[in-house]
Amino acid sequence: MLVIFGLSRKERPAGLVALLCAVCGHPGPQQLVRRRTRFTVFFVPVLPLGSRWEARCPACGTVRRLSAREARSLRAG
Repeated sequence: MLVIFGLSRKERPAGLVALLCAVCGHPGPQQLVRRRTRFTVFFVPVLPLGSRWEARCPACGTVRRLSAREARSLRAG
């Protein structure tokens, strides 16, 4: 019997936030993204393994990991 399993990663944009880039110092808006990882069996998502929030700088492309609390406060304003 053949069982196909693996991981599925999905990214969902959550808007723009005003942050200062730690690498290049760009003060403009950065894209807020939520990444989710799930365990899949036969390409069907079965079990959520985790999620993380990231902010991406448009000037230099640096990805900054955020905690869920930081992401919620940035989205609220």
